[in-house]
Amino acid sequence: MTADRLTILHLYPRQMGVSGDRGNVTALVARADAAGIPTAVVRHDVGDSLPTDADVVVVGNGPLSAMRSLGGDPARLAPFLQDAVAAGVPLVAVGGGYDLATREVVPTEGTPVTGLGVFDARAVRGAERRVNYFLLDVRATLPGGDQRVAGFEDHATRIENIDPTAVFADVVSGGGNQDGTGTEGSATAAAFGTHTQGPLLPLNPHLTDAVLAAATGRLGREYAPDPTRTAAVDRYAREARAVITRYVDKAFKRIA
Repeated sequence: MTADRLTILHLYPRQMGVSGDRGNVTALVARADAAGIPTAVVRHDVGDSLPTDADVVVVGNGPLSAMRSLGGDPARLAPFLQDAVAAGVPLVAVGGGYDLATREVVPTEGTPVTGLGVFDARAVRGAERRVNYFLLDVRATLPGGDQRVAGFEDHATRIENIDPTAVFADVVSGGGNQDGTGTEGSATAAAFGTHTQGPLLPLNPHLTDAVLAAATGRLGREYAPDPTRTAAVDRYAREARAVITRYVDKAFKRIA
């Protein structure tokens, strides 16, 4: 954080952002603004100089072809991200970005893709394809005590976690990690990865608040968004989550 400005590092926005995931960055900026905290969004693209600062890191969804197009850049960036996460910097990785944030992505054909290594797990392609509305109970404590988050999943990946307790959430409805544990995603320190799309953060403002509280807390600053400035967005998000909850068992289900 420089000059009271929160730095949001957005990784590979061109390649890893196919599901409206830029909305996750927009939600962080808007929510921080409602708490009187200015932000600066810094993009990292293939070949850019390594970042020197980050208070929040975001990586969005993308297909295997997009991950391959990154070449060796994730391996070059990995030490910086791993150190940042170890220091308590929140990282939000969704969809294919979550796969990329593991140690490696194992395709059904061809060589594995070396990941960012933030999560001690690997993403194995070729599992049953899951296309569902998605309901999860997050294991970390969220502001207001509401652990439920909602979104959408579309993937055919099995996550193999080294530590089965280092997960993001328990599945209420959906496929999740598809490893037989009924869990979804990975989590370490203030970082989490999930296949939840939607985009995730605008749909779940309480999760956005948790990310920003972690980012500001490690810098010794209070995070307290003005509820009068967030009321309309909170209402829209609440109504959208209610629709997902209502129809979660009726739509999509599974694709062979």
